Amino acid sequence: MVNEEQEAPETLEILESLDFQTKMMAWLRDHPDFFTHHPEWVESLRIPHPCRPAVSLLEYQNRLLRERVQRLHDKLMELVNIARDNDRLAERVQRLALGLLDARGGLDELLHGIKAILRDEFKADCVALCLTAPSSVDLSAVGELLRPDVVGLFEEIFHAGRPQCGRLSLEQAAALFGDGACHAVSAALIPLDGGQWRGLLAVGSGDASRFHPRVGTLFLERIGQLVSQALQARLLAEGWRATPDPPSARGG
Repeated sequence: MVNEEQEAPETLEILESLDFQTKMMAWLRDHPDFFTHHPEWVESLRIPHPCRPAVSLLEYQNRLLRERVQRLHDKLMELVNIARDNDRLAERVQRLALGLLDARGGLDELLHGIKAILRDEFKADCVALCLTAPSSVDLSAVGELLRPDVVGLFEEIFHAGRPQCGRLSLEQAAALFGDGACHAVSAALIPLDGGQWRGLLAVGSGDASRFHPRVGTLFLERIGQLVSQALQARLLAEGWRATPDPPSARGG
């Protein structure tokens, strides 16, 4: 009698467990799309093989795993392509730096060299370089590039202090590129800073996705720094100077 009373709770527990399993299997049978809506549960299942009634479930689990591997592979290839693009950009920026250092002629040669390198190395469809300076600074040597009205159209670029990419308005494109405005569907705008002067380097492309607003600007910032330093050094070599204030302005 004592043994029967001791075994009764264990028997009841087994019966309750069997009843739960029966209900669970019945529920799954009535909801065959449960694992379709909850694939994470399938991935955590451990199903022995071979197990003929469960082969289709194994295949489904394997398919989910293959899809996950494919997604990881695609992401890896995307990162590899980004790394390759960055390597190519780094090489182009280096060639730009070497070209700026190798420019032996006057200021005109330097400026034409900048535009040529950007067109050839960076596949730009159009390039514009505009400068502005206060009246106390003599930049007559580059008078054809003194375009304060054009630079004034892009004050937000200088306030941001970094390159910006995207589409240009018709007025902006026409002011920068003139007849080539039709080739500037998207553009990179790079601010230049020489202390007493400032400028804007604009690189246009006929590809709308080439310079989209979310594109990285690290290499564009480096290009801006290189061009600013090279232009500043050449202007100094050409003898540009700050015009001294008149005696009345100095209180004399």
